[in-house]
Amino acid sequence: MTDQPIARPPVELLGEGKAPPEVQTLIAEVRSDASLSFNPLAAPSFLNLINVAFGALIIWRVDVSWNRAEEMQNWLTGAPVGPGLAATREEALKDFFDNIAVKNEQILDFVGIYLTTSVSHAQYTMVVGMRNPVPRDVYQSAFDSALSSVLASPLFTSWSADLVNFLKMMLNEPSSREEFLTLATNVRNSLSVPPKDWPPLIQRLV
Repeated sequence: MTDQPIARPPVELLGEGKAPPEVQTLIAEVRSDASLSFNPLAAPSFLNLINVAFGALIIWRVDVSWNRAEEMQNWLTGAPVGPGLAATREEALKDFFDNIAVKNEQILDFVGIYLTTSVSHAQYTMVVGMRNPVPRDVYQSAFDSALSSVLASPLFTSWSADLVNFLKMMLNEPSSREEFLTLATNVRNSLSVPPKDWPPLIQRLV
């Protein structure tokens, strides 16, 4: 590899009446492995879950550039502004999800936000466990009500803006996806008669 410019060919090598070819110097780019190593560490105390079981999980995933990943890291570790909020935005986000309720009963537990290792781009995964089973539309309605309450409160103007920024980072990218996981042992096994509410194709396959 050299950084010396490429010289034009001698005139005698060119045909009569021909213009010299256009040449330019190309700068080679060498890419190294940009993935993170798998280095597990202890979780912060606010993520401790005791005597909780999940029959379902809600997962948000997004692939982002490393520049965008730095913004997300700063968001997670930064301090939220508002009365009674936690020390970091991630902990405040946990409080938001943990307080989503249906009929005054807690339905969710925030498990954490994880950064995938051994890939050449940044991939974030947020995991929320469903401690009390409710249909998907009920969860989504409860989520919308909780978010609307934060946005409408004059006490949490800064935090509501932070929360919307996080939702944009996780859910407003071309790579964003939301997954609803059901515990496998809670699904009727293939030796039984498929329920009538299963899609016709799945009933045929089973």
